[in-house]
Amino acid sequence: MGSGYKGYINTNGAKERLKPKDLMHELENSNAKYNKSDIVMITKNYAGKLMWLEKGNLKSGLLHIKTRHGKDFGSNTNIPLLAKKILQLKPIKHISRKEGKQLADVFIYNHNGMIYLIAYGDNGYIVSFYPIGKA
Repeated sequence: MGSGYKGYINTNGAKERLKPKDLMHELENSNAKYNKSDIVMITKNYAGKLMWLEKGNLKSGLLHIKTRHGKDFGSNTNIPLLAKKILQLKPIKHISRKEGKQLADVFIYNHNGMIYLIAYGDNGYIVSFYPIGKA
């Protein structure tokens, strides 16, 4: 089982890598609304803000990303892991906009020759993520 092992995502090592216990504990102690059993990835961004991706639905989260933007990623892309890596980078652009009562933050990132968009709520919940072009 080399680095390309496709079953890795379902191993305990992968789960710990994508959902570190210390960050899960930090989220549990926050006032954020979330579904613990639905979290597929949790991290801190470049500025230290707690961010997480849930399984989601057709409007937000991993299901939304796969349904609406899955074809924009390579077929073997581990979307939660890629999002985690990109969130460690400093964004090249930030756009804030209010949608109803919620503040939506949209960040643009440059990673490995591609430009990515990540949108998340002010609580850190990742709403959407996808490539928008080449750098």
